[in-house]
Amino acid sequence: MKLAEGNTFEVKKGVPAPLGATVAGACVNFAVSVPGAEEVTLRIYRGNAETPECTVVMDAADRTASVFCVNVKLAGDTPEGGWQYDYEMKGMRFVDPYARLLAGRERFGRRVPAKEERLVRGIVRPSAGIAAQGKPGIAMNDMILYKLHVRGFTKETKSAYAGTYAGLAGKINYLQTLGINAVLLMPVTEFNECFREGDRDESTPYFVSSPYYRGSGMQPRIPEEIAEAADREQKVNYWGYAKHYFLFAPKASYASDPGRADTEFRMMVRKLHAAGIEVLLEMMIPADVNRCMVMDALRFWVREYGIDGFRLSGDAVDLRMAATDPYLSETKILCGGFDAGDIYRATAAPKTPMLAEYNDGFLVDARRFLKGDEAMARAFSERVTKSRNNAGVINYITDHNGFTLADLYSYDVKHNEANGEHGRDGSDYNYSWNCGAEGPDMRKRIRELRLRMRKNAVLAMLLSQGAPMLLAGDEFGNSQGGNNNAYNQDNPTGWVNWALQKRQAEFTTFVRDAIALRKAHPVLHNPIPLRGMDYLSSGAPDVSVHGREAWRPDDSPYNRCLGILLSGDFARVGHEDRDDSFYLMFNMYWEEQTFAIPVLPGRGGFRIAIATDASLKTGETVEGALVIPARTIVVLQSLPAQAGKPVRRTKRNSTEGAKPEGETS
Repeated sequence: MKLAEGNTFEVKKGVPAPLGATVAGACVNFAVSVPGAEEVTLRIYRGNAETPECTVVMDAADRTASVFCVNVKLAGDTPEGGWQYDYEMKGMRFVDPYARLLAGRERFGRRVPAKEERLVRGIVRPSAGIAAQGKPGIAMNDMILYKLHVRGFTKETKSAYAGTYAGLAGKINYLQTLGINAVLLMPVTEFNECFREGDRDESTPYFVSSPYYRGSGMQPRIPEEIAEAADREQKVNYWGYAKHYFLFAPKASYASDPGRADTEFRMMVRKLHAAGIEVLLEMMIPADVNRCMVMDALRFWVREYGIDGFRLSGDAVDLRMAATDPYLSETKILCGGFDAGDIYRATAAPKTPMLAEYNDGFLVDARRFLKGDEAMARAFSERVTKSRNNAGVINYITDHNGFTLADLYSYDVKHNEANGEHGRDGSDYNYSWNCGAEGPDMRKRIRELRLRMRKNAVLAMLLSQGAPMLLAGDEFGNSQGGNNNAYNQDNPTGWVNWALQKRQAEFTTFVRDAIALRKAHPVLHNPIPLRGMDYLSSGAPDVSVHGREAWRPDDSPYNRCLGILLSGDFARVGHEDRDDSFYLMFNMYWEEQTFAIPVLPGRGGFRIAIATDASLKTGETVEGALVIPARTIVVLQSLPAQAGKPVRRTKRNSTEGAKPEGETS
């Protein structure tokens, strides 16, 4: 190694693992992988100083394979802004891809000018130790998942910590009251959110390129005058799905104190855990990312922050490696699709499923059935009853990519004009329905229909065996004005509008009650996959599908009615008492329909547990048959034998179920 003249730090030979800057007392071991390099220069800065305090040229004597490493004893107290560092190879600088925190990225949406590029550097941060203690340990089938964008979730609040990790922590009581026990965070690892027209997916600035991240190539420096001209046409990658991430660094601009973003993120996780809420991270891994680094990153977030799971997407994801890694054996892994038998063929599957299927399958079939498309009853019934051996299933009706729940029943087509892409962005296949009018409408008939459709969507998801996922703000009607691809809308369009909370109190209460019903009854989220068999000889199978006539499923293409019976004999409450049975009835016709109610041996009939039409009163007992209004879901709960005398409901003369104006079948 070679030291710059005037250096006063004690420098000695380092160790090649782990990669990154590892603190041990006053000493820091710097290790960086640079394939094919003969020399790499390490520069250490006192805070935001422009000139380095220490410069070390690492050569062949400091290299193990492709890893260059030295150990530096930092002199004096930690400066304001922390000890910062970067690297240089052949005259080109780069930031450590294993950096635990970045300086120079404190303001969200601000492109760093070329003259300030040298201030984007890694910050030396000590480890907080093992963070696995106190994790909630929610079983996959018990999970009520809530997806949110850290910045957008609280940006519209009056909190001093709006749009930050601390702001999210301030909403813990709200999440508990709603019944949420797990949150899925959209990307929170450091990325450059600024991009220019024509390179929407490209967010890799030249000053953060890493030879370990992208092979041995380095991007040339962009002339300052060209960069400044391009800046005037920039957009903001609000969502954070990019081609380049610093996989070990929490995003500094999501913190109230960017210089301590790692500490604020850690405290947020601890507070959520203390409230019984798990924390999962969404990570998109681009194709050119080193897969070993991806595994290092997953282990790091589990070890350092106590993260409970990940939703992985992208071409560089090695699912088998992640699912069978011993350190991640108690970490949830959500991904598009997989063959669990193939993944676990050489190792035992975890006793508690940690893998989960996360894709749009439920979304498409549920949306189509609920709006009354033909030939969807069978497909929807399979989604409701679907569960997997050795794995879970994530069900959602809305995701960050697409309409919000309020917009799903307010718009027939996307309205993405503000994105500046002339309508070319966003999916054209939304399976939405505006209920008779495009956009906001004050007519009572349309408002009531939209409310009922939103109730149908949430209840259908919560009645399904897979783990439900609610998109933040859907529980009180958050809208994006018909934008189904708000990727660059870092403004009220993309933020959650908390002002709607009081106005939508009825719907929020319905969502909370539906979540509570699901959580109280294991039969609605049975940990054992349903077989459609009576393997306990109880007189009814664990699950059965019906039409308007009991015990007779209707697979005709024009049928829009469905009954699903879940037998409580196949689920236990507290591992002792059998659960109640539930009969789920779906009428997706535009007019009322009469459903026959099955008789179960050893049960005393049914009562209404919850319904999406206000005319059906919770607690009312029924037998024989029930008239269900148009576009309504009713959930019946079994009563003990010898219960009170039931009330038989008969067909009513009503215009309530009349086909809305402009509606098609």
